[in-house]
Amino acid sequence: MVKLTISGKAYKLPERLSVVEWQRLLKFNFESVEDWPKIMGALLETDAEQFKKATVESLTLAIAFIIAMMNSRAEAQIKDFTTITFGEFVDLDIWVSSGIEKHIDDMLAILNPDAYWADEALWSIDQYQRFRVHMYRQYSGLFGLNDPQMDDEDPEAVDPNKIARGWYKIIVDLADNDVLKIDAITDQPLKKILNFMSLRKEKQQEENFKQLQQKRQHDLSRNRK
Repeated sequence: MVKLTISGKAYKLPERLSVVEWQRLLKFNFESVEDWPKIMGALLETDAEQFKKATVESLTLAIAFIIAMMNSRAEAQIKDFTTITFGEFVDLDIWVSSGIEKHIDDMLAILNPDAYWADEALWSIDQYQRFRVHMYRQYSGLFGLNDPQMDDEDPEAVDPNKIARGWYKIIVDLADNDVLKIDAITDQPLKKILNFMSLRKEKQQEENFKQLQQKRQHDLSRNRK
């Protein structure tokens, strides 16, 4: 425990935050001095009014310590990400785009169900984020990352609902528009589905190129007449 004296009274601050405590503090604006007493009250589960008489210097020190805990990371035992199913990858992708802070419980249920401390939970999610980026790069052709038009998109303008709808359309297509086959698709290993989708996209591109070549030859023959 860390002891901090505010207005002549000593308070014990935890050295680590639990996931629940981390979530509890997220609703406050750490940049607002007016929220600082509320943050102290929420963390220590006590009346925030007693901290309103504290000096700005004392609260600044306390809030700086809390922010450090909020951003702390600690290595933990995590899931083997290569065992993630296609459905889990889709869910995680939607939750990442919607905001990790809003879906941390859902994400941890997949990535690290035993996580109690916030620093271990956030480290687990950080590791998954790296895995996610790696998968997108590995299947860059499938996800259209090599498309020049992708460079013009604003990352901050990503619509989570659009991403969710996009993934659902993909799942429905893979299930041949049969709702009874959806679970069979989402329960498949991630790479198995991505490899299948990549091969199918390559075949479609080859077919499109073939049709384009035939059209060009037809147009050329017609123009010669």
